[in-house]
Amino acid sequence: MTTTTTNTTPPFPVRFYSPTSPAPDSSGRTLPSILSWPDSALEYSHDYIQNLFPLPERSPINPSAPIIDEQTFRTFRSSPHLQTQLRRSLKRMLEFYGFRLLLGDEDTNKKEEEEEDGEESTCQVLPADNFPAASEHWVTRFNHNHLRITRIIRSCRVLGLEDEAQTFYGALMAIAGERRGVISRKTLMFWRRAAERPLHLAPEDEDADGGRELDWLVDV
Repeated sequence: MTTTTTNTTPPFPVRFYSPTSPAPDSSGRTLPSILSWPDSALEYSHDYIQNLFPLPERSPINPSAPIIDEQTFRTFRSSPHLQTQLRRSLKRMLEFYGFRLLLGDEDTNKKEEEEEDGEESTCQVLPADNFPAASEHWVTRFNHNHLRITRIIRSCRVLGLEDEAQTFYGALMAIAGERRGVISRKTLMFWRRAAERPLHLAPEDEDADGGRELDWLVDV
Protein backbone atom coordinates (compact mmCIF):
# COMPACT_ATOMS: atom_id res chain seq x y z
CA MET A 1 0.00 0.00 0.00
CA THR A 2 1.39 3.37 -1.04
CA THR A 3 0.98 6.30 1.30
CA THR A 4 1.15 9.91 0.25
CA THR A 5 2.81 12.46 2.46
CA THR A 6 2.00 16.14 2.32
CA ASN A 7 4.63 18.78 3.01
CA THR A 8 3.04 21.05 5.60
CA THR A 9 6.13 23.22 6.13
CA PRO A 10 5.19 26.85 5.46
CA PRO A 11 7.12 28.67 2.71
CA PHE A 12 10.33 30.34 3.82
CA PRO A 13 9.01 33.94 3.77
CA VAL A 14 6.23 32.90 6.15
CA ARG A 15 8.70 31.22 8.51
CA PHE A 16 11.20 34.09 8.21
CA TYR A 17 8.49 36.58 9.18
CA SER A 18 7.04 34.50 12.01
CA PRO A 19 6.45 36.82 14.98
CA THR A 20 7.08 34.00 17.47
CA SER A 21 9.77 31.75 15.92
CA PRO A 22 11.51 33.62 13.08
CA ALA A 23 13.47 31.23 10.86
CA PRO A 24 17.05 32.17 9.95
CA ASP A 25 18.08 32.65 6.35
CA SER A 26 20.83 30.64 4.67
CA SER A 27 23.43 32.82 6.41
CA GLY A 28 21.90 32.30 9.86
CA ARG A 29 20.37 35.78 10.03
CA THR A 30 16.88 36.31 11.44
CA LEU A 31 14.50 39.16 10.79
CA PRO A 32 15.08 40.76 14.23
CA SER A 33 18.85 40.63 13.77
CA ILE A 34 18.72 42.27 10.33
CA LEU A 35 16.37 45.00 11.52
CA SER A 36 18.83 45.81 14.30
CA TRP A 37 21.71 46.42 11.87
CA PRO A 38 23.23 49.89 11.63
CA ASP A 39 22.68 51.83 8.43
CA SER A 40 26.19 50.97 7.21
CA ALA A 41 25.35 47.26 7.22
CA LEU A 42 22.10 47.88 5.35
CA GLU A 43 24.02 49.86 2.74
CA TYR A 44 26.89 47.49 2.10
CA SER A 45 25.22 44.09 2.50
CA HIS A 46 23.48 43.04 -0.68
CA ASP A 47 21.82 39.70 -0.01
CA TYR A 48 19.34 40.51 2.75
CA ILE A 49 16.87 42.67 0.86
CA GLN A 50 15.49 39.64 -1.02
CA ASN A 51 14.57 38.07 2.33
CA LEU A 52 12.96 41.20 3.72
CA PHE A 53 11.01 41.94 0.54
CA PRO A 54 10.54 38.83 -1.59
CA LEU A 55 9.00 39.04 -5.06
CA PRO A 56 6.97 36.66 -7.22
CA GLU A 57 9.86 36.75 -9.71
CA ARG A 58 13.28 35.15 -9.32
CA SER A 59 16.12 37.55 -8.62
CA PRO A 60 18.69 37.65 -11.45
CA ILE A 61 21.26 38.74 -8.86
CA ASN A 62 20.43 36.03 -6.34
CA PRO A 63 18.53 33.16 -8.05
CA SER A 64 18.37 31.22 -4.78
CA ALA A 65 16.54 34.03 -2.99
CA PRO A 66 13.04 33.22 -1.71
CA ILE A 67 10.07 34.10 -3.88
CA ILE A 68 6.40 34.76 -3.25
CA ASP A 69 4.34 31.78 -4.35
CA GLU A 70 0.58 31.54 -4.10
CA GLN A 71 0.69 30.04 -0.62
CA THR A 72 2.94 32.85 0.64
CA PHE A 73 0.70 35.43 -0.98
CA ARG A 74 -2.48 34.09 0.57
CA THR A 75 -0.90 33.51 3.98
CA PHE A 76 0.40 37.09 4.25
CA ARG A 77 -2.84 38.54 2.92
CA SER A 78 -4.83 36.75 5.61
CA SER A 79 -2.45 37.38 8.54
CA PRO A 80 -2.36 40.78 10.29
CA HIS A 81 0.55 39.47 12.34
CA LEU A 82 2.72 38.80 9.28
CA GLN A 83 1.77 42.15 7.82
CA THR A 84 2.79 43.83 11.06
CA GLN A 85 6.19 42.16 10.75
CA LEU A 86 6.48 43.27 7.13
CA ARG A 87 5.55 46.78 8.15
CA ARG A 88 8.45 46.77 10.62
CA SER A 89 10.83 45.92 7.79
CA LEU A 90 9.38 48.73 5.71
CA LYS A 91 9.71 51.14 8.61
CA ARG A 92 13.37 50.21 9.11
CA MET A 93 14.19 50.71 5.43
CA LEU A 94 12.33 54.01 5.40
CA GLU A 95 14.45 55.13 8.35
CA PHE A 96 17.52 54.09 6.36
CA TYR A 97 16.38 56.29 3.46
CA GLY A 98 15.62 59.22 5.76
CA PHE A 99 11.85 58.89 6.08
CA ARG A 100 9.46 58.17 8.91
CA LEU A 101 6.30 56.12 8.65
CA LEU A 102 3.26 57.41 10.53
CA LEU A 103 0.32 55.06 10.94
CA GLY A 104 -2.74 56.99 12.02
CA ASP A 105 -1.75 58.07 15.50
CA GLU A 106 1.47 56.03 15.09
CA ASP A 107 -0.16 53.11 16.92
CA THR A 108 0.37 49.94 14.84
CA ASN A 109 -2.11 48.01 16.97
CA LYS A 110 -4.80 50.60 16.33
CA LYS A 111 -4.16 50.35 12.59
CA GLU A 112 -4.75 46.60 12.72
CA GLU A 113 -8.00 47.11 14.66
CA GLU A 114 -9.22 49.64 12.10
CA GLU A 115 -8.46 47.25 9.24
CA GLU A 116 -10.33 44.42 10.95
CA ASP A 117 -13.33 46.72 11.55
CA GLY A 118 -13.33 47.70 7.89
CA GLU A 119 -12.43 51.32 8.54
CA GLU A 120 -10.17 53.14 6.15
CA SER A 121 -6.64 53.40 7.53
CA THR A 122 -4.28 56.26 6.88
CA CYS A 123 -0.53 56.43 6.81
CA GLN A 124 2.08 59.01 5.93
CA VAL A 125 5.68 58.82 4.79
CA LEU A 126 7.48 62.03 5.65
CA PRO A 127 11.12 63.18 5.58
CA ALA A 128 12.75 62.57 8.96
CA ASP A 129 15.38 64.65 10.71
CA ASN A 130 18.11 62.48 9.19
CA PHE A 131 16.87 62.94 5.62
CA PRO A 132 19.59 65.38 4.47
CA ALA A 133 22.34 62.94 5.46
CA ALA A 134 20.50 59.72 4.56
CA SER A 135 19.46 60.97 1.13
CA GLU A 136 23.09 61.44 0.10
CA HIS A 137 23.32 57.65 -0.17
CA TRP A 138 20.45 57.20 -2.64
CA VAL A 139 19.24 60.50 -4.13
CA THR A 140 21.88 60.20 -6.81
CA ARG A 141 22.02 58.85 -10.32
CA PHE A 142 22.53 55.12 -10.94
CA ASN A 143 22.39 54.03 -7.31
CA HIS A 144 21.82 50.41 -6.28
CA ASN A 145 19.20 51.51 -3.77
CA HIS A 146 16.91 52.43 -6.65
CA LEU A 147 16.47 48.73 -7.47
CA ARG A 148 15.85 48.02 -3.80
CA ILE A 149 13.12 50.65 -3.70
CA THR A 150 11.39 49.12 -6.73
CA ARG A 151 11.48 45.76 -4.94
CA ILE A 152 10.13 47.22 -1.69
CA ILE A 153 7.16 48.87 -3.39
CA ARG A 154 6.22 45.75 -5.34
CA SER A 155 6.73 43.34 -2.45
CA CYS A 156 4.62 45.43 -0.08
CA ARG A 157 1.80 45.63 -2.62
CA VAL A 158 1.79 41.90 -3.32
CA LEU A 159 1.87 40.98 0.37
CA GLY A 160 -0.92 43.33 1.37
CA LEU A 161 0.58 46.69 2.36
CA GLU A 162 -0.95 48.62 -0.54
CA ASP A 163 -1.50 51.84 1.42
CA GLU A 164 2.05 51.92 2.70
CA ALA A 165 3.49 51.17 -0.73
CA GLN A 166 1.49 53.94 -2.40
CA THR A 167 2.36 56.43 0.32
CA PHE A 168 6.06 55.58 -0.03
CA TYR A 169 5.78 56.02 -3.79
CA GLY A 170 4.16 59.43 -3.28
CA ALA A 171 7.00 60.51 -1.01
CA LEU A 172 9.54 59.37 -3.59
CA MET A 173 7.81 61.35 -6.33
CA ALA A 174 7.85 64.44 -4.13
CA ILE A 175 11.60 64.11 -3.67
CA ALA A 176 12.12 63.45 -7.38
CA GLY A 177 10.17 66.60 -8.15
CA GLU A 178 12.25 68.68 -5.79
CA ARG A 179 15.50 67.31 -7.20
CA ARG A 180 14.50 67.11 -10.81
CA GLY A 181 16.98 65.30 -13.04
CA VAL A 182 18.91 63.63 -10.23
CA ILE A 183 17.02 60.35 -10.36
CA SER A 184 16.92 58.92 -13.87
CA ARG A 185 13.76 58.65 -15.95
CA LYS A 186 14.27 54.89 -16.17
CA THR A 187 14.32 54.57 -12.39
CA LEU A 188 11.17 56.70 -12.11
CA MET A 189 9.52 54.50 -14.72
CA PHE A 190 10.28 51.35 -12.71
CA TRP A 191 9.02 52.94 -9.51
CA ARG A 192 5.81 53.97 -11.27
CA ARG A 193 5.32 50.50 -12.71
CA ALA A 194 5.91 48.89 -9.31
CA ALA A 195 3.29 51.18 -7.76
CA GLU A 196 0.67 51.24 -10.51
CA ARG A 197 0.79 48.07 -12.58
CA PRO A 198 -1.53 45.11 -12.01
CA LEU A 199 0.23 42.80 -9.60
CA HIS A 200 0.74 39.97 -12.09
CA LEU A 201 2.97 42.25 -14.19
CA ALA A 202 6.53 42.82 -12.99
CA PRO A 203 8.03 46.31 -13.39
CA GLU A 204 10.65 44.98 -15.81
CA ASP A 205 8.10 43.13 -17.96
CA GLU A 206 7.84 44.88 -21.32
CA ASP A 207 5.01 42.63 -22.47
CA ALA A 208 1.66 43.94 -21.27
CA ASP A 209 0.29 40.41 -21.71
CA GLY A 210 3.01 38.88 -19.55
CA GLY A 211 2.72 37.39 -16.09
CA ARG A 212 0.72 34.39 -17.25
CA GLU A 213 2.45 32.17 -14.71
CA LEU A 214 1.16 34.50 -11.97
CA ASP A 215 -2.51 34.02 -12.75
CA TRP A 216 -3.27 33.96 -9.02
CA LEU A 217 -2.33 37.66 -8.96
CA VAL A 218 -4.75 38.59 -11.71
CA ASP A 219 -7.73 40.67 -10.56
CA VAL A 220 -6.20 41.31 -7.12
